[in-house]
Amino acid sequence: MSHFLRVAVAIMLATAVPFPQPVVAQSSATLRIPFPQEDGTLTPYTFTFGYPLMTLVYDTLMWRDQSGTPRPWLARDVKVTNGGRRVTVELRNGARWHDGRRLTAGDVEFTFEYVRARYHPRFTPQLELIDEVRAVKPSRVVFELTAPGAGFLDQPLSDVPILPRHLWEGIAAGDVPPGSPVGSGPYRLTRHRPDNAYTFRANRNYFLGAPRVRTLKFPIVPGPEDMLERLETREVDMVPLTLPRDAAQRLEDLGAEVATGAYYVGTILVFNVRRAPFDDPVVRRAVAAALDLRTIARAAGNGVPAEYGLIHPRSPWASDEILHRVDPSAARDALTRVDVPRVEVLAPAGDPVRAEAGRRVAIALDSAGVSARVKTIARDDLVAALGEDSAPARFTLAIWSTPPLASYDPAFVARMLASDPRTAPLNVSGYESARFDRVARRVATAADDVERRAAVEEQLRLIARDAPVVPLLFQQGAFAYNPRSYDDWVFIEGTGILDKQSFIDHASSTFDETPERARGVPRVQPERELPPLMTASLVLFAIFVVAFTTTAVRARRGR
Repeated sequence: MSHFLRVAVAIMLATAVPFPQPVVAQSSATLRIPFPQEDGTLTPYTFTFGYPLMTLVYDTLMWRDQSGTPRPWLARDVKVTNGGRRVTVELRNGARWHDGRRLTAGDVEFTFEYVRARYHPRFTPQLELIDEVRAVKPSRVVFELTAPGAGFLDQPLSDVPILPRHLWEGIAAGDVPPGSPVGSGPYRLTRHRPDNAYTFRANRNYFLGAPRVRTLKFPIVPGPEDMLERLETREVDMVPLTLPRDAAQRLEDLGAEVATGAYYVGTILVFNVRRAPFDDPVVRRAVAAALDLRTIARAAGNGVPAEYGLIHPRSPWASDEILHRVDPSAARDALTRVDVPRVEVLAPAGDPVRAEAGRRVAIALDSAGVSARVKTIARDDLVAALGEDSAPARFTLAIWSTPPLASYDPAFVARMLASDPRTAPLNVSGYESARFDRVARRVATAADDVERRAAVEEQLRLIARDAPVVPLLFQQGAFAYNPRSYDDWVFIEGTGILDKQSFIDHASSTFDETPERARGVPRVQPERELPPLMTASLVLFAIFVVAFTTTAVRARRGR
């Protein structure tokens, strides 16, 4: 965190007025939650950063519970047969579109066929294994797969939003149905003031019961300092920020609550492997060896070092071995034998964690004998530098983000590093490896978890060996809210508390266990020994940072 930001937070908290004593709030008329930027009309084909907001309107067949495990949502029952090649989904009774029409298996069949035909950079690559999808009854849909898909219940079934066929059928590419988006979700988008605010009203006829909060308002508040100040003055009721420890403690002393837990958003160093000398994996490995991830994680803020690779250490798919080894002496020896020109490390402006990570990378390179500096630029400029709209990539090293999806389902790692641009829309490094592609295919098509885990381990070791990217850290989730306004938040491991489960009656769901509420739940402790979270940082809720897919994916086309 910058000195200015530290001082601003200290002054704000020193002059803060204590929150009233918390009152258990099982329902609320209105909640106000700041959102960092405008994001269009929030349909599945128009959102960029606002996936959590879009999923208030649209539902998926499955949804992740508090532990991050996919569970039936629109689905009542899901059966996997034929050696993992057939998935049969029975839909719930009572699910309806916001216009009153019944949601049927025909809508599900239409959605998957539509997304397969009309490319979406986030959703379409998830459908590669589908050979056929057919509605066999109004409440039953069958997916026939070309190979077993161990991750199919997570992606696509927990990620792809179901579309109303009667509104989307016949809609041309580039268009969306007119008017406000119509889904089956717990909320309707009733007002959208561009660059100002979104307003959602509860769907009183929601199939899981009427939401507890009648109105959700999302004012556009770009700056983290402004968000915190508005929480302190009670102009908003929750702030999707990762808080520094001292600020979090002070807010708790004032009566706020801070929900914490594992958060799967990652920060990585990306090499442009098209550009010498970083086209040589030996040079890239030398740079990686210069980086002390524990030092970077402590300096950058509320995070844990990514020593186990691209997948969060709390994920069930995490590697069992440390994949990153720091060796400054070996790094210096290797890099001094190579003609490495002055290096510029690009990092996103307005993002203290990633800016500090970039600065620490530059310091490590200087120590290894490579002249380096960090340059922070606007996010849109960084996306363009990574390669956008068929433009050539214009970077050497960059600090970028990885989405939680990679830790939920390791098949998503291929979206970031595989060779085919249509299946790897997030591959901004230019990395190409036939071996990686083969291993990634095994991850996607493994017949069982044992076979899949072996493939995932090989995939992560290969990434560490070839080093097209270097995983640096994962942020720790810490989300402050006013318990007097609302005290029923649910922390979803991997993504935090801004989730539709925070607003609905969990007794109506089919989850085996009722998710615990954020307040009163013991703070999540990592299973592995991790360094203490020491350095303060303020970071925008990274779901907004990494749900950039529909914009950033165009960078891959600039190869």
